[in-house]
Amino acid sequence: MTTPVAVRYMSRAEIERLMYSLSADQDNDQAQLFEALVRRLLEIMEQQN
Repeated sequence: MTTPVAVRYMSRAEIERLMYSLSADQDNDQAQLFEALVRRLLEIMEQQN
């Protein structure tokens, strides 16, 4: 499992792979919000490339 401390030292590619692998539990509103934010951030990053 990745920790918040480890994320600080990850490359962009590693972070992107991790973000694409996230899947929120349908019963957890905060997790769903976080997943939506991450997916939107990925879209923005892709548009900038």
